[in-house]
Amino acid sequence: MFDPLPRSGALPVNPPRDEPTHELRTLVIELDGVLRQVPGRYHRTGRLTGRLITAAHFRGSCEIGGERPVPVRMALHRPRASTDRRLIVLDDLSTQWVMSFATCHDHRFYKITGFY
Repeated sequence: MFDPLPRSGALPVNPPRDEPTHELRTLVIELDGVLRQVPGRYHRTGRLTGRLITAAHFRGSCEIGGERPVPVRMALHRPRASTDRRLIVLDDLSTQWVMSFATCHDHRFYKITGFY
């Protein structure tokens, strides 16, 4: 049985989960004329609820440090009525997502400039 308030003084543990907190998805993304399939995770719960975060497949550039020497991830969100159609991509379930070219890695903001 799960006890949310342990008596031993230890920090409470997370309750057991019956379902995973994310779903694996595959996106088809075109950048600068290059078309690639990129894996990602759609988050159903937690801090990133409603977002799809790709695997690290993108080149990032920062004002302070220049180009990042390793690939970065892209965070995508659901489109609104006013969203520019050129920014919308589809996943393997035909769900629409909006590409975001701003990302954060190691507490620095990066602009995605292309595929790594």
